[in-house]
Amino acid sequence: FSFKLAWESTRADVPTVPWGKIVWFSGAIPRHAFCLWLTFHKAHFTRDKLHKLGIIQSNLCPFGCGQQESVDHLFFQCPFTKDIWSEVLRLNNCPSPAAWNWENTVAWALDHSIGNRFHLWMRRSGLAASVYHCWRERNNIIFRQSVASPSVVLARITSDVARKAAICLSISDTPNNRSIVDNWEIEESIFRPRPGFGAGPGGAPIGGGRR
Repeated sequence: FSFKLAWESTRADVPTVPWGKIVWFSGAIPRHAFCLWLTFHKAHFTRDKLHKLGIIQSNLCPFGCGQQESVDHLFFQCPFTKDIWSEVLRLNNCPSPAAWNWENTVAWALDHSIGNRFHLWMRRSGLAASVYHCWRERNNIIFRQSVASPSVVLARITSDVARKAAICLSISDTPNNRSIVDNWEIEESIFRPRPGFGAGPGGAPIGGGRR
């Protein structure tokens, strides 16, 4: 008797999605990953959907830009969220295109964030944190009438990602890695191999299967 075969025979056969490794990876912050998963499915109850259902009267973006709120707009066409996402890209030494929406954000992530190296881990984590905290701030505006500046939201993003990286990763001290570590103000301990492990080649995170 094989437990594996028994499990395989009972579970539903679902197709693999190309963005799965962007959402679910070693060291991902669970609440960020879940919010990002919802975003890939366009499952957030944005105002365009609620307006069509007759639940609300206005479909305008709560960040006050005057445009209709949708997943495409919120991530990251809206000037408020675009400023935040552009800064996260800068912290990861990535150029920021003139125009963003969710579709081209997905295309960028598929091409430039999948893999085991530190800078790719940081790009995935930065995307997930940006989506989570922008969505959270959107909800704060609607339900709490509380408005934070983009710099405050960015500080929450950098704090979450930097703390997780320092806990989960051990990387080589290369110029590119150090530049990203300095940008995010990650603890220097990330450069020290964990007990029982050596330095990862080429900047790859190491240790117990961590990425």
